[in-house]
Amino acid sequence: MSGEIKPLPLVSIVMATYNGARFLEAQMDSLLAQTYPNIEIVAVDDCSKDNTVEILERYAAKHSHIRVFRNASNLGYTRNFEKAVSLATGEYISFSDQDDIWQPEKTTLLMNAIGDHPMVYSDSQLVSEDLQPLWKHSDLKHQTPFDSCLYFATDNCVAGHSLIMKRAIAVAAMPYPREAAYDLWLPFFATLHGEIKYINTAFVQWRQHSSNITGGKLDLQAKLRDTRTIFSLFRDACPAALDKERKIFQELYDSYGSYSLANNFKRMQLFFTHQRYFLGMKKRNAFRKFLFCIKMFFKMRPHA
Repeated sequence: MSGEIKPLPLVSIVMATYNGARFLEAQMDSLLAQTYPNIEIVAVDDCSKDNTVEILERYAAKHSHIRVFRNASNLGYTRNFEKAVSLATGEYISFSDQDDIWQPEKTTLLMNAIGDHPMVYSDSQLVSEDLQPLWKHSDLKHQTPFDSCLYFATDNCVAGHSLIMKRAIAVAAMPYPREAAYDLWLPFFATLHGEIKYINTAFVQWRQHSSNITGGKLDLQAKLRDTRTIFSLFRDACPAALDKERKIFQELYDSYGSYSLANNFKRMQLFFTHQRYFLGMKKRNAFRKFLFCIKMFFKMRPHA
């Protein structure tokens, strides 16, 4: 019948937890307060030693659209999110950390905006442990729509908790590489399928505290090795239609091979030539961007 109302697509909110009991209830309450009417919450716990699982199971017992899973062994941050995506059934994926607070309208407004885009993301409000406002993510990084994978070559401003994406693309991006955070790999991968849309509104209170989990600490040499690996991963992911981008990633990979005079010059030249992309997320004026490019002759910068 022409008068039938098409049901809204299911959005799977995937949460990766690890020792998150301290702030978990506040986050779960904010997820349950979402105004979007068709969601499921998929929580995967990565062998927590506190009562995280007990809290999740208590919520699941009261709300049938919450599903809780426990890993048999610790997978780590990125692999745990990858598993959560694989367990989701929605047409769209929304990523949730265990310690933030979402505004009630977050899912609704992002879904209203996504259209045919592979991904949409928004600003975030950084807050202290007790939710006192600090600054916005857009105060630190230049946030904008992205229509090229090259924007993610050396930087990232898309926080995982701020995005919604098509599940088909999140699955196609598997396996998520261990050298790159999932919320770097997925925005990069999404640009291979279309433009990422941006909403200039902070829908998440992004809690800053000493227990934030973003991966282990690495020394500079390890970070540079991972950066070269990221360049090679990005290169290999580019389809044939993006041959120019693939060559640029290869040139970046080569220029990070050593501090030889040739590599130093190549690295600096690449940053000058492609600074629209490589420095596109930096909140710097033209002169400071010029100096940044000059410095690339003398140093290698790990991926941000």
